[in-house]
Amino acid sequence: MTVLLSGCIRTYKIDIQQGNVVSAEQLEQLKQGMTKREVRYLLGTPMVVDPFHTDRWEYYYSFRAGSSKQAEHRRITIVFDNEAFRAIQGDVIAGESSTLPTQADASTGGTKVTEPQPKQKKGIFRRGWDKVFRK
Repeated sequence: MTVLLSGCIRTYKIDIQQGNVVSAEQLEQLKQGMTKREVRYLLGTPMVVDPFHTDRWEYYYSFRAGSSKQAEHRRITIVFDNEAFRAIQGDVIAGESSTLPTQADASTGGTKVTEPQPKQKKGIFRRGWDKVFRK
């Protein structure tokens, strides 16, 4: 009985969320020519504003579920041209508005546009099977 009950006891680990949460709806509202003030109102304060590259704002988001060892990371760079919004670079979801300028339109380049893959959460029986037979 003790052995069976000891398998049920587990420590609780909290979810860790850091950075700016930028949704697809927010990104779809961005329009060419918006001012920095309008972009800040729409997306929030950027995580990084580099004093040497004032025409770029970095939005970073990280989430790690307490039950997982892997974290989800997303980085979005907003590029300005003469204080007006020009393009988005970084982890932009492919299904977003096609009118949205992405890294391919930007001349600064260097970042690949990727589509994050949703993670499948394992059920209680699958996790138990993995613990017993796949160490």
